Amino acid sequence: MEHQEYQELLAGQSVDALDASEARVLEEHLANCAECRAEMIELRNAGALRARAATPVEPRAQVRDRIMASITEKAEHVRPAAKVIPLKSRAHLDIWTMGLRLAAGIAFVALLVGVIVLWRRDVRMRQEIAELSHQTNSQQRELVRDRDVLGRQREALALLNSPTAKKMALAGMPAAQNARGTFVYDQKTGKAILMADGLPATPTDKAYELWFIPKGHSPMAGRIFTVDASGHAMLPEQMPSEAMENAVIAITLEPKKGSAVPTGAIYLSSPSS
Repeated sequence: MEHQEYQELLAGQSVDALDASEARVLEEHLANCAECRAEMIELRNAGALRARAATPVEPRAQVRDRIMASITEKAEHVRPAAKVIPLKSRAHLDIWTMGLRLAAGIAFVALLVGVIVLWRRDVRMRQEIAELSHQTNSQQRELVRDRDVLGRQREALALLNSPTAKKMALAGMPAAQNARGTFVYDQKTGKAILMADGLPATPTDKAYELWFIPKGHSPMAGRIFTVDASGHAMLPEQMPSEAMENAVIAITLEPKKGSAVPTGAIYLSSPSS
């Protein structure tokens, strides 16, 4: 390029009218040409002075509105508007938290009270069940005892009405003068029953024992028994064949497990023949 062409480019550069390729060519030339660099500085200074000396002109309202609208539109495209999320009031959060804690505390207390009530109800029901069970067992024992007594009474009645039965009266001895008894047995089968009344209460370590004393023989031990609160006793027995004729029936008080031979005082006895 001729030097004059570079000077024409300087004029365009001073008003920013060059394209990129022309500006690059000019910059390479300015790096080696002091004269063009000096002229470039003068052109820039002159432009600055003209800009300061010019009277400012206010743009029309329509121009200003278009500029502002353009700026707003570009701003909206560049960065979307931020979404504002309102923060909850701390006081509101504190009240809500306290409410939840209070509700949890009330629920826990209610649960605890419920557990205590159920536990007490369970204990009371267990006590009632135990009491009912005890009463039932007592009633069952009484029923068994009553059935046993009734059975003995029936046996005694049947034995008394038997044409082959023999009845023996037992009288109280000095140890129990108010006692009395009856011994009935079947002379064919030897089936017997003892009925006693008025005997003293049986000591805890003692028991009454029935004895068969055949004439000319040693006493033969029978059943061991106790009496109830009224001194009554009824028990079935089997008459030994040796005692079917001319035997004495006696009742003595012996150790609780009984004795092989009489050791205690005689309380009831039939007459000796």
